[in-house]
Amino acid sequence: MWRLASFTLGVALLLASQSRPALAAAASPLEGVWQVVDVNGQRAAGVYIFTGTHYSMMFTVGDRPDVDTNKATADELRAVWGPMAANAGVFEINGDQVTIRPIVAKIPVVMKPGAYEVYAFRIEGNKLFLTQVRNVRGPVEHGNAITLMRVE
Repeated sequence: MWRLASFTLGVALLLASQSRPALAAAASPLEGVWQVVDVNGQRAAGVYIFTGTHYSMMFTVGDRPDVDTNKATADELRAVWGPMAANAGVFEINGDQVTIRPIVAKIPVVMKPGAYEVYAFRIEGNKLFLTQVRNVRGPVEHGNAITLMRVE
């Protein structure tokens, strides 16, 4: 019995060692943690995390008021909530474009089955530039232009 267990463990270790180099070679140029610097030329704060085939992102543009959400008016809540973008899901790279497919998002339509967004990307040193070019509805004119800096 122990021979069978040893053989099975040996085969599992061999297969694992064979698959690791292939996984490492397929690492994405986006893999890592990126801090949002600006969106469409406006000061922004946020983070994008790319790892394996999954991503997570959250950012806000400009200043948001500091309000007591238990006492805030509808307009005050919109001022806090509106400038935020947040979603997470899977991504794939094709040439100089990255397609994201959100699984969860701040805005429900963004995470509907079949929804996606495509961004052209380029990396210059420790900076990543993303420009939205299309989504599930078609080409995007004047899509968001996001500048990020690698932090990890």
